[in-house]
Amino acid sequence: MQQSQEDKYIPRPKTLIFSGNARLPENVSAKHVFGHLSVELEVDPVDFKIIDVSCTLLPSLGEKILVNALIGCRIEEGIKNAVGEIENRFFSTTKRSIIAAIEDAHRRYVDYIKDRGEKR
Repeated sequence: MQQSQEDKYIPRPKTLIFSGNARLPENVSAKHVFGHLSVELEVDPVDFKIIDVSCTLLPSLGEKILVNALIGCRIEEGIKNAVGEIENRFFSTTKRSIIAAIEDAHRRYVDYIKDRGEKR
């Protein structure tokens, strides 16, 4: 199957990836295989806008909520948007895990900023 121009990944060699993890609930079958889920945020290091998002073990419709809430936003605003959208629109036993992973990715960003001595 040939990819359209819109579907092709555009490499951005200078971007930053902030990854957050969270444990899955005991009553989720994937917990016994994977144990946790991850959220990755690809961020432009110039303006700290989120340009891509990935979440393991999240169904495609749930991932659409994250993508719509995050992409194009500066990381601080995007995190608030994503947590609010998941809280209000996503009803699943994994909701708390997804929010925890988003917040963990944000902590990685905050650590990065602190290590660089920058304020954003």
